[in-house]
Amino acid sequence: MSSVLIVDDDRKIRLTLGIFLERRGHRVRDVASVKAALTALKEFRADIVLSDLKMEGEDGIELLAAVKADHPSLPVIIMTAYASVEKAVEAIKRGAADFVVKPFAPAEIEQILSRAIHIRGLEAENHNLRAALDQEGMLTRAESFRRTLAMAERFARSEATVLVLGESGTGKSLIARRIHAASGRSKGPFVEVNCASLSPSLLESELFGHCKGAFTGAIKDKVGRLEAADGGTLFLDEVSELPAEGQAKLLRFLQDKVFERVGELKTRGVDARVIAATNRDLRDLVAGEGFREDLYYRLNVAEILMPPLRSRPEDIPILVERFVAQAAARNGLSSIPAMEDEVKARLARYNWPGNVRELQNVIERCVILAGSGRITMEHLPDRLSMYGAS
Repeated sequence: MSSVLIVDDDRKIRLTLGIFLERRGHRVRDVASVKAALTALKEFRADIVLSDLKMEGEDGIELLAAVKADHPSLPVIIMTAYASVEKAVEAIKRGAADFVVKPFAPAEIEQILSRAIHIRGLEAENHNLRAALDQEGMLTRAESFRRTLAMAERFARSEATVLVLGESGTGKSLIARRIHAASGRSKGPFVEVNCASLSPSLLESELFGHCKGAFTGAIKDKVGRLEAADGGTLFLDEVSELPAEGQAKLLRFLQDKVFERVGELKTRGVDARVIAATNRDLRDLVAGEGFREDLYYRLNVAEILMPPLRSRPEDIPILVERFVAQAAARNGLSSIPAMEDEVKARLARYNWPGNVRELQNVIERCVILAGSGRITMEHLPDRLSMYGAS
């Protein structure tokens, strides 16, 4: 359960709330003033602060400001017997997690506490996930890429099918994971299928599953990736490589949310959101009859275009710094190697046809060769060391 700091100059309220919350399994500390609360927070690791608004001396709004300055993620719930819209709005605007009016039932406090702690947990998960994604190349100073990330966040709040377009190595898989993590399906599975890595005969079985005896070697029923994504997100990377039969079955699923396993007549329903990605122009494939037009429009409800690294050169220095530190840690180095200015300049001028993935691989090579020493031009692959040479 959680740890709760109760702040109220009414001893009876502190005791009543404290007993109720302790019986519910919470750890409780109670104090009578803002000063005492700030002192308690130095030694008591609270998950939530429950504070009266009107107290002698400093009030709950002042405590809220002090807590947010030192513990920005710590939820503060304001209690007051002086109910007014103005006070409620002021507390919420200043960062209060919630607002409750006295007199209240203890169960109401329990409900509010649970909601605030749940929200704090989701925020922590989201922060951790974003940090992990940033480590993989989602850091940016470029305004264009910031707009792309903001668009992805908005699409995440919907149930729309998303089509992610972009060159190889731009982070299409990462943006798909980011959308899943920011969506209402974040606690469900994220299931990825690379349509280019499997033969057409295996891909349909891998995606939709098969029943025993459907083909030679099908010795038992198999659950496909689509079923495995129930309640979550199915990410179809390189969807342009999906064969004709698979395209027809995917179209049916997107239209009706039903499908059949290979070799089975039983129709199954699955609650899965689809995100697809490709580095090819699907419109050209549609024109050449290599991709179904109706499937293209079903997939392209919400489109995200991942910009190539050459279009956001201001991001190269921060990505280089991050990738050097990561590579040093992966290779067990005791210190992060420094990099010559000439190397930095060459990295900044290169056009990066393989985008962020190519940059990361180049940095990994440099760190392995340089060890704890200095990264010099001789550690760069030939295509970079010779780039721009006359």
